[in-house]
Amino acid sequence: MGSPFPGMDPYLEDQDIWRGFHHYLADDIATALNARLSERYFADVEVRSTIEEIDVETRDVYPDAIVVEVASPLSSAAPAAVAIPEAPIQRTATVAIETKLRAVHIYVTKTRRLVTSIELLSPANKRGDGLIKYRRKRRKILLSTVHLIEIDLVRGGQRPGNEVNEPPLDTDYVLLVNRANDSHRRISEIWPVALNEPLPTLPVPLLEPDPDIPLDMTQIVNTIYMRAVYARRIDYSEPVPPPKLRPPMEHWWAEQQQAGRYHREQSGNDLDS
Repeated sequence: MGSPFPGMDPYLEDQDIWRGFHHYLADDIATALNARLSERYFADVEVRSTIEEIDVETRDVYPDAIVVEVASPLSSAAPAAVAIPEAPIQRTATVAIETKLRAVHIYVTKTRRLVTSIELLSPANKRGDGLIKYRRKRRKILLSTVHLIEIDLVRGGQRPGNEVNEPPLDTDYVLLVNRANDSHRRISEIWPVALNEPLPTLPVPLLEPDPDIPLDMTQIVNTIYMRAVYARRIDYSEPVPPPKLRPPMEHWWAEQQQAGRYHREQSGNDLDS
């Protein structure tokens, strides 16, 4: 059974699921493109590693002393209780993890010229130093002759483009296509998508005079969902992973849950709806 969401499933944004989904997304986009591209082009996946610091709650804890029993090695008497105080402050350390960032590139077969860069945003490049680095990369693409496609299926963090921030878009996901041209102005075609809407079919621009090729994002996400058996891994009775849903979507999802019972697949049963 498929996801109860018509497009992107916000439960896939869970940190325990996202990495695998992000990997599948890049591979499946490249596969879908190569099935449609002429021999003039090919698509490949670019993988970069970045070190991301995960911010966690830090607080001071002043615990009570604990009592343990200590037996003297020189005596067979019953062990005596000795109070050993804990450290006066306990804090959780910030964890640094290696994160894989993926993009899909379309090249000219003979010359290996980069034609189109499809950037798959991740939490790591929507905050902190990762956001700064991605904005730098984005700026270089927009100053070049390379087409940019940006696929942002992450509700959290800060969107990198000025064109989607000024004014801000009140939506859940943003996909855009920005075509290279001979002028100094590059216009982004923007698809804002709510989580109760299907994802768009994006036009993928190539070199003139070749026409755009379609990239059906809903079909790609649905195929990944089925192949990775997310239905048996996601418990839809649990809250949606952070950030908190926008009020209209919170109301919509509550209605969906009232209309049907969502749970993990068990004993071969699909999601009930």
